[in-house]
Amino acid sequence: MKLEKGSVNFGKRRISFLIKRSNRRRTISIFVDPYEGIFIRAPIEASIQTLSKLVHSKAIWILNKSKQLQEIKGFLIKKEFINGETFFYLGKQLRLKIVGSKKISNSVIKIKQGRFVVNLNSRLSGKKKISAIRKGLISWYKKHAKNILLKRVEIYSGKIGISLPGILVVSQTKRWGSCSSRGIIRFNWNIVLAPMSLVDYVVVHELCHLKYNNHSCEFWKLLGSIIPDYEQRKERLKKTGWQYIFK
Repeated sequence: MKLEKGSVNFGKRRISFLIKRSNRRRTISIFVDPYEGIFIRAPIEASIQTLSKLVHSKAIWILNKSKQLQEIKGFLIKKEFINGETFFYLGKQLRLKIVGSKKISNSVIKIKQGRFVVNLNSRLSGKKKISAIRKGLISWYKKHAKNILLKRVEIYSGKIGISLPGILVVSQTKRWGSCSSRGIIRFNWNIVLAPMSLVDYVVVHELCHLKYNNHSCEFWKLLGSIIPDYEQRKERLKKTGWQYIFK
């Protein structure tokens, strides 16, 4: 992936951004990240002039989003993957316990006595140790996300009265879930870091799209018939969702 920098003036403000190009990408998207700042994912052929104009046209949204992230940045501390750190799972914070052993080649993770217990090769140190723990946790989350989401989809598909759809557990940067025109639902595995009430909101939201591929009154009426307090859950996810993005 090719990286380059760009910037535009908006009033008295100067907005600097990073461009991440890919020959596999066909669309342009703007992201505001608490760690990486403002960046654009774009096709190889997109000109710097086109990207700069897009940033300028979205300047108010970018500045507002940046301000929101600054307000919560103190809570967004990058993980060090050391003993005692806490990690969310279904809304609960579990402390990390690292156990080293020369007999282990790949990290093994289990929840034991309210902790994430990570067993890994004791010969690992520095960045290799951090990488092994991080990859192990992500693999663990994905595995459990698939099991949990499949069970919740089975439960709510029956309540809505629809056939069990195909589901995929993926890494999505902007969405908790999405429903394709073919009826395939994609879930962001990070959602299992959130409380089950929010997991259920995302599951039912996407399942309702199998009946209504829009956000019409009928869609919200159906969603409300399954989750009467969906508005509160939606707002809670909007306000607290940043906590459940694994970094």
